[in-house]
Amino acid sequence: MEEKHYELDMERAGKAYEALLKYLSASPRSEKECKQKLYDKGYHKNEVEYAVERAKGYRYIDDEEYVRTFLSFYADRLGKKKLAYKLTVEKGIDKRLADNLIEDAIDDDRELEKCRAEATKYASQKKMIDKSGAGKVYAHLIQKGYGSSVASRVVGGMFDAFED
Repeated sequence: MEEKHYELDMERAGKAYEALLKYLSASPRSEKECKQKLYDKGYHKNEVEYAVERAKGYRYIDDEEYVRTFLSFYADRLGKKKLAYKLTVEKGIDKRLADNLIEDAIDDDRELEKCRAEATKYASQKKMIDKSGAGKVYAHLIQKGYGSSVASRVVGGMFDAFED
């Protein structure tokens, strides 16, 4: 079965590009988000590719820079796992790119420090003063995207202090 060839309509391609610029003017977006927006507006694959490639040529779309910006906003609030999920699944960023930039931005010591701060904040907000709240703190840390080993270490150390 032969694939139908779609002639690129430069007028529609130009409109796709203009629509993309308007979308990008609100905030930075990943390449996947840009493509999806144009498809949702009814543009054909060729028009979408034209608009996206043109925007990439001007560096209006740059997934690596997008990840760096994303991390500057969310790295202090979320664990590595949640950051990776949001970038890859929700934003469509290449997994290797996301993982590499997350590792560059957040070393293990910083992850542990962030997790400890999040646990302390959560426990104080919920007025937890003994080991009975350990499970809730642990669940909260996992939900925030911290790994189970980091969360266990933090919760264990935190509630051991209550025993003393």
